[in-house]
Amino acid sequence: MNLRIGIGLYTGQGSDYRDAVPLAVAAEEAGFDSFWVTEHHGLPDGYLPSPLTLLAALAPATSRIELGTGLVLAPLQHPLRLAEDAVVVDRLSGGRLVLGLGLGYAEHEYRAFGVSPRTRGARLDALVGALRDAWTGEPFSAPALDLHDVRVTPTPTRPIPIWLGGYAATALARAGRIADGHLVGRGAPHIVDDASAQLASVRDPADASFTRAVNVTCVLDAPGGGAASARTGFEAQQLVYESIQAGRPVYAGLVGDPSGSTGLALGSISEYIQVAGGVDDVVAGLRAVLDGLRDWANVHLVLRVLFPEPDLDVQLTRLATFGERVLPVLKEA
Repeated sequence: MNLRIGIGLYTGQGSDYRDAVPLAVAAEEAGFDSFWVTEHHGLPDGYLPSPLTLLAALAPATSRIELGTGLVLAPLQHPLRLAEDAVVVDRLSGGRLVLGLGLGYAEHEYRAFGVSPRTRGARLDALVGALRDAWTGEPFSAPALDLHDVRVTPTPTRPIPIWLGGYAATALARAGRIADGHLVGRGAPHIVDDASAQLASVRDPADASFTRAVNVTCVLDAPGGGAASARTGFEAQQLVYESIQAGRPVYAGLVGDPSGSTGLALGSISEYIQVAGGVDDVVAGLRAVLDGLRDWANVHLVLRVLFPEPDLDVQLTRLATFGERVLPVLKEA
């Protein structure tokens, strides 16, 4: 297994967007391989709406760490603008962008952008091919996206990896068929196992050109872990998520429907955390996740340890603590 370990997800609520710069720098100094941001629109808590813009700011402040979107809501983007913005981030970072794309689930976002949710799967299918054509620097057309004889310049410094998210059978088949990787947003064992089985039916796990990526929500109950702050921030964020998910299946029906609830659908925030405890517990929990991915040649573990918290110093200390006490043991194993 070729293992890389990233940090995420920066979402921007409850903090100054400028905090992302020292967080990314701290993640790089701690030894993480990637730093991830994500996207939503019109949420009352100020959720980050423009991930590639933020990654452009992080690019010159860092030198080694990969910069990932987990995920860009692809059907809401103009395909030409997305192709161009990705190239800018790629060039600013010296070829460190990983472009994660997904469909999203919030109906208000599709209404705001004037995009029909019924077309979203077909648009994402067409978009992946269009992006790769665009990055050749040659004129291309993508009639399904209403692009005709257009050109994107300059070209990226390398072929930008495209990872797809999603849990439904069609989403997993799409990722295995046309993407460079698949990103699981919630690393609960049954979700990871289900995705593995479906991906393996369309993509050889030994294929070194494909990456299995999994977000794992971690809380470190140890000095430097900032566990109380992490849980408080995560709970506030999850309540906002579920307020816009009400009446809809979440994670392709793999977790409870929060419809009609005034609290969290699963009750306690602990039910949403995949790995928690002291250093030994966290390492053991992450090893268990990796064991479930042992058949895959390339694995990218994204530790979700950044939450909407007002105290930047708590988060910086947490990153350093993970780098000192968790990463070395995990990578050695």
